[in-house]
Amino acid sequence: MRIVVLKGQSQYGSLRLHGDQLAAALGELGETVALIDLVLPHGFAAFDTSLKAGVDCVIAFSGIIGREYADALAEAGATFAGLYVDHPLHQMGRLEQPTRQYLAFFLDRTHQALVQAVFPPRAFTHIGFLPPGANTLAEPVDVSPEAYARRDIPILFSGTYRGAPARTWQDQSGPTRDLLNEVADRMAADGSLWIGEALKATLQARGLPLTPEFLKVALGALASVQLFAEAYHRDAFVEAMGKAGVAITTVGKGWEPLVARFPSFSYLGEGSFEETLALLRRTRVVINVNNGFVSGGHERVFAAMAGGAAVFSETSLFYQEVFKDGEDLVMFNTPVPADTAARLQALAFEDIDAAAQIAANGHAATLAHHLWSHRAADLMTVVRAARG
Repeated sequence: MRIVVLKGQSQYGSLRLHGDQLAAALGELGETVALIDLVLPHGFAAFDTSLKAGVDCVIAFSGIIGREYADALAEAGATFAGLYVDHPLHQMGRLEQPTRQYLAFFLDRTHQALVQAVFPPRAFTHIGFLPPGANTLAEPVDVSPEAYARRDIPILFSGTYRGAPARTWQDQSGPTRDLLNEVADRMAADGSLWIGEALKATLQARGLPLTPEFLKVALGALASVQLFAEAYHRDAFVEAMGKAGVAITTVGKGWEPLVARFPSFSYLGEGSFEETLALLRRTRVVINVNNGFVSGGHERVFAAMAGGAAVFSETSLFYQEVFKDGEDLVMFNTPVPADTAARLQALAFEDIDAAAQIAANGHAATLAHHLWSHRAADLMTVVRAARG
């Protein structure tokens, strides 16, 4: 099959590396793949040329081509596969892109549920679940206990710190403000509660049904609540760890104020995703807070496991399905239980042999089931079925 994989802008370069490694995996499956970088001056011209030459499937992360390409895709007879790695509440404009065959994939099953509730049944040819694969470096990882004990970064938290959560909807009218505050309160009180269920429960408490019409009208306001919930749990976790004196090395944007407040925190700068992959190989324990993905998977977890680190992650229904807690990784709930800091400290500094075994188990599970080669095979199964 003739496939185009598009690369665009990406914070830290993560989606660009996703594109590289997905394209390579598709090539290993025997597909004819063109990897086109839309950031380059000639990128869109190269894409135009490829469509005119004939393409079966165009793959892009987060729907990075605009609606102006709908006709060109249809004329080329191309299927479009959009792999969405952010919450759909933040991607509605791109999701509305009309194409003849539109396959939409999400890294969380609750994202699927939201899109299915918002859009008409025939808006998409397929709405599927596809978490990212593990990004890897070329060199093999030494997962022996001896090598693990030599890792010089005890605990790493990579990603963006957004600061304290903000309720940006406070200028809304009284009833609307109260409803949004209650949805936010429910999500803050239970990190496993996704926004659709939180909204439904809030409306039911008022004797109101959750209808598709109401949901569509509320999308803009709900996006603000989703951002609040994402920031809330990350902020609560790092605050708890900082106050407990847990020694955490941070990399990414926005960490400077926390490092100034908490002497146990250190900061390596913003860093790129590829630089972080190298850091993972020096790290004993990698922290993951889900960013609102309650039934899905984040690249941070798979990349850390591929890099031979033990993962200390907020729980997810998907992680519960595919990994064994305490054996392949260690999970915690949000809001953060009182013993979380002690568990993290013990894993990184005291139970080194146990952490090394968890890291080795997670590494083996990821190599067996969660590489981009596995995601590419799953993706192509859907593409071929859609094209008949």
